[in-house]
Amino acid sequence: MDRFEVMATFVSVARNGSFTRAASELGVSPAVTTKRVQQLEAHLKARVLDRTTRMLRLTSVGRSYFEFCNRILNEVHEQERDIARLQDDASGAIKVLSPMSFGIMQMGKILAGFMSTCPGIEVSLTVADSSRHVLDPIDFDADVAIRFSLKQSTPHITRRLGTLRWVTCASPHYIKKRGIPRRPEDLAHHPCLVTNTRFADGRWDFTGPDGPVGVRVTGPVTPSNAITMRYMVLDGAGIALLPNFAVADDLAEGRLVRVLPDYRVPDLPIAAIYPHRKLQPRKISLFLDYTAQVLRASPWHSLQ
Repeated sequence: MDRFEVMATFVSVARNGSFTRAASELGVSPAVTTKRVQQLEAHLKARVLDRTTRMLRLTSVGRSYFEFCNRILNEVHEQERDIARLQDDASGAIKVLSPMSFGIMQMGKILAGFMSTCPGIEVSLTVADSSRHVLDPIDFDADVAIRFSLKQSTPHITRRLGTLRWVTCASPHYIKKRGIPRRPEDLAHHPCLVTNTRFADGRWDFTGPDGPVGVRVTGPVTPSNAITMRYMVLDGAGIALLPNFAVADDLAEGRLVRVLPDYRVPDLPIAAIYPHRKLQPRKISLFLDYTAQVLRASPWHSLQ
């Protein structure tokens, strides 16, 4: 027995004073309405309606139960209306989770613009070290997590927002002192800053004019984030593979120079991961749409 369905049928029969009119209101047959009321009475072990061939009348138990059901059904309908309004409302709070470097270097700009565009939405940002944590929005009590992967993990869904490209670079001071490598194999003679996340095994796999080529690189330190690595490269500590969002301004203003521009490592997606919801709140959709638009328009996003 579907208790909610049975309660709604009983209320309709009592309000209409007729099984036939209730059946028409509910879109079922009179036999179905009759069966549901019989199920209710069997469950309650009490009669809720006195029936004659000419009329229906609530029993004393029926009157009490009718008031109870009516109150419950009205509360349910009101709650459903509230939820529908929230789904369509461009207001409320959003919790966003981001990898540390991307969160510090890019998400602040994105969120400032988004909150200016949608002032009714309040956004809180958490940055986490992705070398130590899998950025699962549920673990961090977040609505959305930004990750550099399209791998799905139940019960989450994934939406691609942009592309992260890697740039091999060094400072002009370093190049002047140590020279510039012409081929990936030349990196063996240079100190390379090897992150302990994306390239933890010390292998850089490039695709170049003659196809794939992999090289082993070594360096004095293994930074865990792009922010630390960027400062080290700017200070001339060596050659690094850094994400486009971290170095585009430095390259444009000459603080860093491209190394091996004809060789690239595989791109990564910038993706939003969020719990699966059949009906996504509008505030989340607005945030994802805005973020994707900003990423596509960013100068660093088109950096090859």
